[in-house]
Amino acid sequence: MLGWAPLLAVTCVLFAWGLLLLHPWSDWRSGHVGRALVLVLLFAVALAALTASEWSGDSLAPSPRLGVTHQSVSVQRDGQPAREVVELTRVLPGLPADGLLEVGDRVLAVDGQPLSSSAPELDFQKRIREAGGGDSADLRLSIERQGTPREVTVHLGPARKAGLFRSGAILWLCLRALGAILLVALLLWRDGQGPDQIGLVRHGLGRELLLGIPVTLGTYAAHIAASVPLAVLASLLKLAGKETLARKEVATALVETGLGIPAFAAAMVLVTGFEEIAFRGFLVPRLRVVLGHWYAAVFVSAALFGLGHFYQGTLAVFQTAALGAWFGLVFIYRFRLPSLILAHATFNTLNFAFMLWLQRSGFLDKFIGQP
Repeated sequence: MLGWAPLLAVTCVLFAWGLLLLHPWSDWRSGHVGRALVLVLLFAVALAALTASEWSGDSLAPSPRLGVTHQSVSVQRDGQPAREVVELTRVLPGLPADGLLEVGDRVLAVDGQPLSSSAPELDFQKRIREAGGGDSADLRLSIERQGTPREVTVHLGPARKAGLFRSGAILWLCLRALGAILLVALLLWRDGQGPDQIGLVRHGLGRELLLGIPVTLGTYAAHIAASVPLAVLASLLKLAGKETLARKEVATALVETGLGIPAFAAAMVLVTGFEEIAFRGFLVPRLRVVLGHWYAAVFVSAALFGLGHFYQGTLAVFQTAALGAWFGLVFIYRFRLPSLILAHATFNTLNFAFMLWLQRSGFLDKFIGQP
């Protein structure tokens, strides 16, 4: 948002901070020049992976092609049977429709082809997605504005659907996860510790993975327990619309990664593996040393975990923090990570599979209503 200079400054600060934590000059002075160089090189790779999406300018949630929200309304004229048409309810600023379309406009046809009379919203969204074969294109909309027919041409940007190496792809999340895992590994190595100090123990791995099943069920229980009061609070504070819009944007971005369920599940093992390694395995024991109490460490770590999900909405921070607290409590009880990683990845994958089902059934498009 502010240009390259602030990003460069932040990256330099992070690099300096990492060097202070790793202090490779101590190896250099003791004659272990190769070890010092490897340490600096690996840290540079970790930092590059962590900041790759920022430097590339790619967004994890691509913008809509048109930038409107809408609803279906019934129109009847001159004694003719009632007909369902699309009426715009919002025009998002800074997107292609801004300045060309207005709230209250009724879309009758796209490129001269009338919209479906039975499901005009779904037909409208499909036309927007498929316009120009996904490339930039001019779209001619036949609309009715305050009873007057008009023709409006809107220039659409590229389609939002992101492949593995395109803007918005989950690739950036995976790279970020790899960078964070490498950074944690370097810090542990520098401190003379191994993976068992953060709960990555191979002994009894099969039993630990089986425990992932009840942990997954507990994850859904914690999710529901947090969601119900937060939904009531959102309604009382009149935040439901804003929170729902944030969730819709996240759901759309995930569905439009173009990934199937197996590929998404594999990515989630890596991404949730980083989250559990960093927030539970690495952070909780160290916060316990600072705060003097395990439960305090769990809840501070959970709060930081929740803040990392602010993009999903304000109340989502508290909802995700509740999940972080659940994972943290399980961790201090067993001090093992495999069951948590499995449960966390399974929870995310099942939610993704549900969203895919909603999309293929047509419910997601109708629910989102934002081409």
